[in-house]
Amino acid sequence: MGLLRLLLTSRRTILRAWRLARDERVPMRFKIMASVGVLLILSPLNLLGDIPLLGFFDDAALLGFLLSWFVRVAAPYGIDDIIQTAG
Repeated sequence: MGLLRLLLTSRRTILRAWRLARDERVPMRFKIMASVGVLLILSPLNLLGDIPLLGFFDDAALLGFLLSWFVRVAAPYGIDDIIQTAG
C-alpha cells in the first residue's frame, strides 16, 4: 500500500512539475535551476557519484527531491493549474 501511494504521488508530482515548467507565469530562474539539477543528476559523468549497491535508486530519489522542490517553489506562480489538477 505504501509503495502504491509513493508511485501515485510521484506521478502527480511529475505531472505538476511538467505543467509548471511550461507555465509562463513561473519565473525562469526556477526553471533553469531545476533543468540544471536534472542534467547534473542524469549526466553520464554523474558528478554527484553513486551510493554503492543502490545505483539507479539514488538518482531516482534525487530526481524526486528535485521535482518536489520545483513544485513547492513554483506552485504559487501557477496556482490555478495546481488547483485544477488536485481535484
